[in-house]
Amino acid sequence: MKTLNRVELLQKEELEKVEVKLAEGQIVYVRQMTGHERDSFEQSLLKEVKNTKGEVTGYDRALNDFRAKLAVATVCDENGKAVFLPEDYKLLSINMSAAKLEKIVNVAQKLNAISEQDKEEILKNSVVGQADNSSSDSAEKLE
Repeated sequence: MKTLNRVELLQKEELEKVEVKLAEGQIVYVRQMTGHERDSFEQSLLKEVKNTKGEVTGYDRALNDFRAKLAVATVCDENGKAVFLPEDYKLLSINMSAAKLEKIVNVAQKLNAISEQDKEEILKNSVVGQADNSSSDSAEKLE
């Protein structure tokens, strides 16, 4: 077994992509995300909560359009290049059938090791300042 060195670890990795059949004669490609893309995706699932002074005091769930956000982050062309802009998630969610979106999401979750437990961890670690009655001492803000 070979231990990778710094140069090898910093080289651009070939991301796995999978062809997904949406309907007869309709395919898309879904790919793995980079670490940066995964962080951005996870951040999109959180909404800042601000106090009256405008200071961020924590985060609330923003799981609306989860499927479309994940599809936007992972659908690519045959060369692995993203086909959507980040802001396309809303229109995709409105216009694509739930059945087709679910096919994309199932593959994207598998390729990117995203489980229901991962979603819960994102939300559990999303509060900057816990309430006094919280059993948790602190949590880190996702950047």
